[in-house]
Amino acid sequence: MRVQASAAAGTAVQVAEECRELGLVPVHVGPSGVQLELDWPELARALLHLRIAQRVLIELSRAEVRDGDDLYEAASALPWEDWLDRRSTFAITATGTLPGGGTGRREANSASTEARGPLRHHVFAAQRVKDAIADRLTERLGGRPDVDVDDPDVRVVVRFQGNRCTFSLDPAGAALFQRGWRQQQVEAPLKETLAAAVVAHAAWHPERPLRDAFCGSGTLIVEALHRGLGIAPGIGRFFAVERWPHHGAEVRLSLDPLRAEAIDAARAAASAAVGQLDVIASDVDPAALAVTARNLSTAGLDGVVQLMCVDAVRLAPPPPGTVLLGNPPYGERIGGRDVGDLYRALGDHWRKFDGAEAWLVDGHPQFRQQFGLRPFQTVPLRNGALEIRLQGYHLGHS
Repeated sequence: MRVQASAAAGTAVQVAEECRELGLVPVHVGPSGVQLELDWPELARALLHLRIAQRVLIELSRAEVRDGDDLYEAASALPWEDWLDRRSTFAITATGTLPGGGTGRREANSASTEARGPLRHHVFAAQRVKDAIADRLTERLGGRPDVDVDDPDVRVVVRFQGNRCTFSLDPAGAALFQRGWRQQQVEAPLKETLAAAVVAHAAWHPERPLRDAFCGSGTLIVEALHRGLGIAPGIGRFFAVERWPHHGAEVRLSLDPLRAEAIDAARAAASAAVGQLDVIASDVDPAALAVTARNLSTAGLDGVVQLMCVDAVRLAPPPPGTVLLGNPPYGERIGGRDVGDLYRALGDHWRKFDGAEAWLVDGHPQFRQQFGLRPFQTVPLRNGALEIRLQGYHLGHS
């Protein structure tokens, strides 16, 4: 199968590297992700273990389309009966740049729309693909499956690049950042896949002290510990492909033992880490710490992390060799304090941390200037629609 492991901006090289570490050899690496040729056991491994990839998509075909009629014909030609039956549910996600230049993403539903004409928006494109699938299955099977936009058995993804479109299936169903451990979150958290990219750049390992001084809902600390302890990111969830009528049983033959092995390994690693690691998650907000505690528990990390309610600008100097992770607030005022004042105070205090290394998510145009330290590495990233940067600093040398 031709498979695309999609990557957020700035993370494709990391996705390719984690594919190689799993024994999945990239065929091509581009800005938007990594192309692979996988069998079903390899796909199961990818779903369970990929940390940074946003989605894993099975590519069915590519087509040139100019309008809704072309799209309908291209979709009608595909053997959807190989993937769905009458009892399946399905949904269509249309994304990318349409032939007319439109952008965005919408789900197809049962609302009526014009059947012909140019592809002006994604809801129309998704509707035409839905119609093509329903018509073909009605003809071939004598009936059609229902649409379920919230939790479909089979999610069809149609990505446009101008006149070119690609038809794919999403075997995970929900995006890979939805690990299953996050029970609560604070405002504007990092996605788990983006946090995993930050952690990969920091290259933290359990022998080094670790601090997260803006822990929020605990995303960075959970992703760091899962990576450092070798805990598979997908063990807390099930995947839509397990419900596919023609392939679910085959995938489960590979996925079930892989998942059971990963769960046993995770429990052993987390149990061995209790009281053994120098890991502190802190935040100035007690409510955020409570959220972090609940998420750590759900992530199987009870007793591994010390939680402290402390302002980041009053953090105790950590031991040499410490890795500090942080996603400082981007808002204009935090607790009555301007973020510029926060960044200056943070730089003045953290520059004294001899022998430590900081990796900070910079989402505010004032951050680098006000923080006052020169980064040794800057990585452009994107948090949803927001352009951000990951800055790496050697502390105690200025």
